[in-house]
Amino acid sequence: MVDRQQSFEPGERASAQARAWVVRLASGGMTAGELDQLKAWRAASSEHERAFARERAFWQHLQAVEPARPARLSRRTLFIGGGAAVAAAAAGIAFAPDMRLLWQADYRTGPGEQLSVTLPDGSAATLNTDSALAVHYWPDLRLVRLLRGEALFEVRDAPLPFRAAALGGATDMGAGSMALRAIGEEARVLLMRGHASVFAPAPEDGALPVAPRDMVELAPDQETHYRAGSAPSRAAPFDPDAELAWRSGRIIFDGKPFAAALAELGRYVPERVVLGGSARTGEPVSAVFSIRQANEAILALARTQGLSVRRIPGIVIYVA
Repeated sequence: MVDRQQSFEPGERASAQARAWVVRLASGGMTAGELDQLKAWRAASSEHERAFARERAFWQHLQAVEPARPARLSRRTLFIGGGAAVAAAAAGIAFAPDMRLLWQADYRTGPGEQLSVTLPDGSAATLNTDSALAVHYWPDLRLVRLLRGEALFEVRDAPLPFRAAALGGATDMGAGSMALRAIGEEARVLLMRGHASVFAPAPEDGALPVAPRDMVELAPDQETHYRAGSAPSRAAPFDPDAELAWRSGRIIFDGKPFAAALAELGRYVPERVVLGGSARTGEPVSAVFSIRQANEAILALARTQGLSVRRIPGIVIYVA
């Protein structure tokens, strides 16, 4: 970022620079190099960090509501009328980047991407496809907020508690290994090593209720899930090899309903995946796919149900 030669007081200069950063971030065209520059600028002084927080909060108020995206379309809706109808349907399916994630996330992955980062205490986080993570380390708490998607945490032992928040719930743990998933309106907590306590509902800032009532304790190889505003389910066993196959570049379906399997594959491609009205959404499917070949996997999955696939690159994949 270039600081234009204008007459600013120090505080005004920081605000102007922060505003320019936020505008650039919201444009959706920020490069990796610019992102590194932004992180360095924010870390340079507490004044920069406060100015960025102020400007980001202001721009969040201007965030437009994300357009509605239909989950299913009929073949008639999508293709009648030639190119004009296709364009109109695509306009309803295509979506702009969620500006809230751009503003709030410290780390983010796009469709098909994975990212491993080291947290300030030496713990590690690995983000799966289309995920966003915010990190807040304070003198009395290590807090991470999964804004969307899926992340694996390898937590180091420390005097301060480690808390992972998502969709109105929070998970506390010491040293250990845990995966957190926040897709749509449901969150899942999967514990591989250590011990975890899951609280829901809980405030969005990761704080816990003064007297939490709805809490589930997890032992290794146990999981729980909850919906926004609801209590977590009872602890239940899970298969780490199947549920966390994405760590080794695979997706494993074992009797998963066809629509749910297709939606999971859709997280790995940039297009919106849409089911036609003739699809048998509840048909169970079992298969193993490579996440690096998600488009081919969608085609193969559709063929198991006798369906065809039409793709408009960058906009929509229509399965019917």
